Amino acid sequence: MKKLLALFLACLMVLSLVACGTEPAEKPADDGAANAPVETKAPDAPATPDAPATPDAEPIVIHYWSMWSENETQAGVIKDAIARFETANPGYKVEVNWAGREVQDIMRTSVEAGTVIDVIESSGIPDRMGEEFCMNITEYVEATTLDEIITEGMAAYVKRLASDGESWYYIPSQPFVGAVFYNKAIFAEAGIDKLPATWDEFMDCCQKIVDAGYAPMTIDDAYLPLLYTAYLGEMLGVDGITELMTTTGTDLWNDPAVLQMAKDYEEMNEKGYFTEGTGSFVFPTAQNTEFALGTTAMYYNGSWLPNEVASIAGEDFQWGCMFFPGPDGAKEPYTTYMTGIQYYAVPTTAANPEAAVKLIEELTSVETQTDLVEKCQCLPVIGGIPLPENLADCSKIMEEATNAVSWAYAKVIDSDIQGIVNASFAKLLSGDITAEEFVAEVQAQLG
Repeated sequence: MKKLLALFLACLMVLSLVACGTEPAEKPADDGAANAPVETKAPDAPATPDAPATPDAEPIVIHYWSMWSENETQAGVIKDAIARFETANPGYKVEVNWAGREVQDIMRTSVEAGTVIDVIESSGIPDRMGEEFCMNITEYVEATTLDEIITEGMAAYVKRLASDGESWYYIPSQPFVGAVFYNKAIFAEAGIDKLPATWDEFMDCCQKIVDAGYAPMTIDDAYLPLLYTAYLGEMLGVDGITELMTTTGTDLWNDPAVLQMAKDYEEMNEKGYFTEGTGSFVFPTAQNTEFALGTTAMYYNGSWLPNEVASIAGEDFQWGCMFFPGPDGAKEPYTTYMTGIQYYAVPTTAANPEAAVKLIEELTSVETQTDLVEKCQCLPVIGGIPLPENLADCSKIMEEATNAVSWAYAKVIDSDIQGIVNASFAKLLSGDITAEEFVAEVQAQLG
């Protein structure tokens, strides 16, 4: 009888570990990004979740869906982190679905179908998943070292995305910077010893680059929105660019700032400051053949770029990263950058949210973050990790910025608006339409 009672109690302990999570709340709003992380104190060792009740019990499975493909470098870092977690917690086993970049869309459908997912890793805008699909994991986070080791800036960023502005729904894994990447060797050859902060300085810089025998700037179709939202983000501020990129049926695109932006880019094209073919390059043509090979000096992109083109650019490529130059009359001149995050979340169908957060703690540990920096050329979300030379300027931008525009405003806030503006903007950069015609085309479709 005593043996049966002991066995019954042991089973109850196992079942208590797989309880379901909280009810979903309202969807959060995206209000932009925070500025740079600041250093925090060194973390303590991650705590260990409770193990299954008996040594012979089947391990508790943590279902982890990743935004990476299994053959990517990041996947190798994640596998090492999982191995450390399983070694420290023998009662748990992590099963990974290497879902790739469409993980958010797949996850939403799967959660609606009741599929158990304990941890999801994705990129971009967390509110595309939203509190409808993700748990409030504040109580679990507070039981770990996560709220101590994640930099203040990154913590503020993800908390601001929650509907109450203070809860943990998302754990940042990697921040990224969107800014102007440039070839320091070309700048030096052109005699540019001071980065351009104003639009006039930028134009002078472009002319010096042309005189040195190089093209100043290029862009691929996938990143066209970065150029006009970078400019307008400085002109209109965060609230203004948000309204512009999310609103139709108004006269917003008749704002004088829009015409000024179009005229400045029209002038750049007329003076030969864009690589020939800009406006028609299909990603990654311009990135790989124009910028990485050293014939074009500047390319607006994200902080993943150095790693993405490492095999093409080579070890001797001299990486620089700078703020977008301040247009005349800008509200936030030369202080604005684009930002976003890759992040972890615990879906509402998670079977064991406590263990899920403990796994996230290992995925965000000093060892894992250091591996991501060193092996994958990523920016960390915890302080005190040395950065490689090709990312040093990115970190400096995060530290010095006074204004940040969410990457979403350029890429995912409203795909219909983005598509309309992109089509006309490509024609502007190609010289097929004038600045006035650009405004008229966009306004006719959106106004």
